[in-house]
Amino acid sequence: MSTPPTEPAVQPGPVLAVFAHPDDETLSAGGLLAQLARTAQVHLVTSNRGERGEVIPSDIAHLEGRPAELAELRTAELGTALAALGVTEHRFLDQLAGHTGPARYTDSGMRWDGTSRVRALSDPGADRTAFSKADPEQVAWVLAAHLRRLRPALVVTDEPDGGYGHPDHVHAARVTARAVRLAADPEVAVDGDPWWVPALAWIVRPASEVRTAAAWLQHSPARPRLSMMGRALQVVDAEGEQPTIVVPDEQVDATVDTSAVADQLLAAVRAHRSQVQEATLAEGAVPAVAAVPAAPAASAVPEAPAVPEAPAAPSARAHDPGAPPRPESVIGWFALSNDILQPLYNRAWLRADTSWCAPATLRTTLTDLTTASSAVGDLDGRTGPGQDGSAVDEVPRWYLTAMTAFTVVMGVIFAFAGTAFHRWTPPWGIIMALVAVAAGGVLARTFADRRGAVGYALAVTVTVFATTWWRPGGDVLVTAQPIGYIWLVGALVAGVVGMAAPKGWFRDEP
Repeated sequence: MSTPPTEPAVQPGPVLAVFAHPDDETLSAGGLLAQLARTAQVHLVTSNRGERGEVIPSDIAHLEGRPAELAELRTAELGTALAALGVTEHRFLDQLAGHTGPARYTDSGMRWDGTSRVRALSDPGADRTAFSKADPEQVAWVLAAHLRRLRPALVVTDEPDGGYGHPDHVHAARVTARAVRLAADPEVAVDGDPWWVPALAWIVRPASEVRTAAAWLQHSPARPRLSMMGRALQVVDAEGEQPTIVVPDEQVDATVDTSAVADQLLAAVRAHRSQVQEATLAEGAVPAVAAVPAAPAASAVPEAPAVPEAPAAPSARAHDPGAPPRPESVIGWFALSNDILQPLYNRAWLRADTSWCAPATLRTTLTDLTTASSAVGDLDGRTGPGQDGSAVDEVPRWYLTAMTAFTVVMGVIFAFAGTAFHRWTPPWGIIMALVAVAAGGVLARTFADRRGAVGYALAVTVTVFATTWWRPGGDVLVTAQPIGYIWLVGALVAGVVGMAAPKGWFRDEP
């Protein structure tokens, strides 16, 4: 789809998160949503109610295989989790205005790909109302209308392969990407005025962090060995197969520190007690801080039963001198129904959908939303915006190459014109010529940053020296007089003004 000729400026606004089931919002992006909810309004859209999920605790195990009852429980758990995260706005996809599909989208279920425990496949037994079977275009139109009403600054969802291939996750990511584009297209007859979402991002995890966290869990003497049901808890091989949410480090475009909301994240994880077990903060992972204020109740969802407190990690073993150091990004652990222990992170990592926005735009948007420039950076901790919180989109390489060539041509023209004109009505001719060359250097830097200024300065230098000895028709362009020496030296100085100008004048400087 072609993009509009101009994009609106990034501005702080609501955040929309789109995930498949109750608990995905917390396990994938809970820390991020809680952090953003402190300074922005966060909205969540969930595609279905997780009717086909497995159930862990024995006191509610009888609900597994009872779709209606399990859906009610998981909806209540979601309400409790959102209250902990501070997210007050939530709707299921089938509750959005304009929905014309089944009365309810249902959980599609899944099956594992052979012996793999990190790659899910579609379940052939999925009901016709399963979300993964919904017409993606039809659902995207409904979500696009919601986007136009909400007008968010940021949309967050799973990466295109759904984190680990679950059909509902994949479908949610596909529908969200399509909805963002429909909402921006003025030619599409979606309800509401067109809205260009500044940033569309996927939740990801850098491979180096995942491997380090898995290695720590594998050897940590403090981690639990048995589940609440007495089954052995395992840890995935740090060097083995990884789910698709794990990406090479260079594909992580933004990192958000969520340490300040660790307690909220833990409470939200524990709220999904039908799906999660052994959620615990490692001792010393979170410094003692003032109690987190109670979050407002989430709207449109019933209240779940109180969540029992999980025990803290054993202190005696936590300080075992033989244990590997805990990674800074890890604050604890939890396990799902597969009895595989996973790290609990105090970081959120995002990747920009580069077919929609540049990584710099994502970082700028996150910074605007969190109102703290130090809160957002890339994987190496570098912030996207400048010191004033501003930034510009990354531009294609071909554009910089073309603009650099243009600044060289501009340097030749300015230098030649100044050489031919500098002796006109002294001293006005030389003053105007030097000012023009200096202004051209600043203009060159705005076109192609420092490389443009360098190309321009070199072009001015070569052209001035070449024309100094050029005698068209026997005339000398630069005479061996004071005005000639002033031009010869002055032009070279004026040509580098663009390179010496303050960095703050130029928004495209790193």
